[in-house]
Amino acid sequence: MEALGPALPFASFTRRAVVDFIESYPKRHQRRQAAAVLKNLFGMARYYGIVTIDEAAGLRLKTNPPRDRIWTDAEVARWLDAAICEDPHMTTAFLLLQYSAQRPSDVLKMTWPQYSGSAIRLRQRKTGVLLDVPTHPVLREHLDGLARSSTSLTIVTYSGSPVKYLRFNERFRRIADRAQIDAQARDLRRTAMVRMAEAGATVPQIASVSGHSIEATQRILETYLPRNRDLAEIAITRLAEYKRRT
Repeated sequence: MEALGPALPFASFTRRAVVDFIESYPKRHQRRQAAAVLKNLFGMARYYGIVTIDEAAGLRLKTNPPRDRIWTDAEVARWLDAAICEDPHMTTAFLLLQYSAQRPSDVLKMTWPQYSGSAIRLRQRKTGVLLDVPTHPVLREHLDGLARSSTSLTIVTYSGSPVKYLRFNERFRRIADRAQIDAQARDLRRTAMVRMAEAGATVPQIASVSGHSIEATQRILETYLPRNRDLAEIAITRLAEYKRRT
């Protein structure tokens, strides 16, 4: 923006100028970033009375479709089988993702002092939400059987050092390709939420694990939770049990 002119008044950013500036970037993610910066600046400019109209509002930007991928049990088993020939830290990261419903970036930052055996305490880096995530028995057994690094407190380590996200994602995709699975590590967070709902967990209970708000959790489940025979069977079974008790 400074390249347009160091003394350019911000009020000179008309709607046409905003659109031209954003479209000057060739890639979709660059245009989204440029729009986000302009929206923030217009918000501040309106607050201080520099402009009266937010010319960055209501922009029609092409966005990537939201991820709607859910891992199946068979795919989980195939991925874990394909990961046997990789360093064990990839299996550890996968199980943490599968049973904690956290983002990959948070999983890779988890440390041993955060793990009490019964739960993992973490503060999400993106939202700042503090969580105590109970440890699933499968995950607990795996973690308790790991040898801890003498050079790093991080749970997921490679050769005694923390694992960078880009390198982890590269290895994760390599294993997924070997297992012929078209799914990503971040899809495990959504999958964990759906699996908890299928097991009968309530929206507030699921939100207390994933760290989403109640409203966001409800939207995710409304979008991704399949209306299948298994869920219907659970509902009718619980209705019958309630009738017997009353």
